Amino acid sequence: MAYLKITINLLSPIILSADVPDNNLTETFDYIPASSLIGLFAAKYISQEHLEYAHNNTNFYKWFLKGDLVFTNAYISEKDDYDEIDMLPTPLCIKKQKKGERILNILLNTEDEQTVFISPYSYIERSTIKTGELAKKINFHHMRDRLRGHTKDEAMFNYEALMPGQIFKGEIYGDSTTLREFRKTFGEKIIGRLGKSRNTEYGEVEISLSKIINEDIDALTDEDLEDEDYILLTFISPCILVNENGFPDPSLPNLKCYLENIWGKDSFEIENCVMRTTSIENYISVWKMKRPIETAISAGSTVKLVFKNNLPFENIKNGFEKMANDGIGERRNEGFGRIKLNMATAEEYYKKTIKPNQNKPESKVPQGAKQIFENVIQNMFKEEFERKAYEDAAGFSCLPSNSLLGKLGLILSKCQKEEEFKKSIDELRNNAKSQLEDCRNKTKRCNLYEYIKNFDTTKIIESIYNDITKADYLKLTKISEYNVKDEKELLLELWKIYFGVFFRRMRQRQKVAKKEVL
Repeated sequence: MAYLKITINLLSPIILSADVPDNNLTETFDYIPASSLIGLFAAKYISQEHLEYAHNNTNFYKWFLKGDLVFTNAYISEKDDYDEIDMLPTPLCIKKQKKGERILNILLNTEDEQTVFISPYSYIERSTIKTGELAKKINFHHMRDRLRGHTKDEAMFNYEALMPGQIFKGEIYGDSTTLREFRKTFGEKIIGRLGKSRNTEYGEVEISLSKIINEDIDALTDEDLEDEDYILLTFISPCILVNENGFPDPSLPNLKCYLENIWGKDSFEIENCVMRTTSIENYISVWKMKRPIETAISAGSTVKLVFKNNLPFENIKNGFEKMANDGIGERRNEGFGRIKLNMATAEEYYKKTIKPNQNKPESKVPQGAKQIFENVIQNMFKEEFERKAYEDAAGFSCLPSNSLLGKLGLILSKCQKEEEFKKSIDELRNNAKSQLEDCRNKTKRCNLYEYIKNFDTTKIIESIYNDITKADYLKLTKISEYNVKDEKELLLELWKIYFGVFFRRMRQRQKVAKKEVL
């Protein structure tokens, strides 16, 4: 299979908008989708050839509509010492210990450990995993009233953007003749624009096309099946699968149907997997509207396949080569359904983090921006305390009566200090106190009375600080020099939020239990 390496150098901040449930923030993807690259080249070709009805042009139809060329997503490329490392989505089976530093492959390592996600992108070489962080920034803009033609008073919105100077790499697959003609048309280097607000200060990129490369991708050898009796198949881009009715269906049984079309029924088993789903939505400029949302298998999802002895090795090899070259599923020319074989074969990994060079601004953060950061951080902590309380309440058995839980909630609402509430607990009648002592949590090895008395708000705050998924929020705390542990009023509010949700959740459980008994 022939392909071109495509290198994208960000010359200005880039906004590749992702859907977030916040009207005031436009968040960016942390990779360059293949659909954005197709749009850039298609627009360039229309302008270059002065096409009025582009779909009637033979080359345009072959390259961008028919699918003779397959574009892939472009992922971050990092410098590690003297080498340039091309990152890919991290297999979801690679996790970090929640209360330790070991990096485990949960598909191969059977130890019973609580684990957390490690990093969105990585480079894996044998038992070493190198993780990278993308450089992003948030820009603040005044909202504009389109009818009146000027900005709205005090109204602001935020753009999250990828920082300039970063390198992203992807591929364009096709036959040699088509690729040669494509490269001749666009040349080795072009300047283009990607993403939102590309007519302003955002979106400028330099794209380089390599010479045509002819080599097998992810070729399978006899040793791969001789050493182990399984193959690990990892999706390195989202994969769209449809069922017999033509609707998106990212389920495991449907994936098995797709694989059976390659190797036949009863030729393999899916022994285990780690999968997630994601929503795919993109804008079609010709339609002047978004394409309908489709649910897909997330990048990083990994499946462990075990083949039956009656299937010849050549059949297995040919099937994987077809998938590696063409992808699997729908809309493959847009970069969906790309796979990689045996990407994560070690049971345990050594981690090395590659961090981008980010220079902190010399000037102080403006007071207005600082206040916005603090509000964002506070809201995140409030949401996390609510979530944690909801989860923790589910771990207790032999719950107190609803009247006692309601009384505790009322006492909580009137208290201005933790000590007041704990003192009120001590002053409860023996019957009420015994209900708290009978309510136990086996995992935490304590009863409800002890749990309330020994509860420490700062421990939950520390667990949030250690959560890698909250890294962006923690950067804001450093930029704004905001320490949650120093905010006494906020700590009290978080404590009250926690136990308010905690007692309400217990009452809900009691009501459900009574209905089931009836």
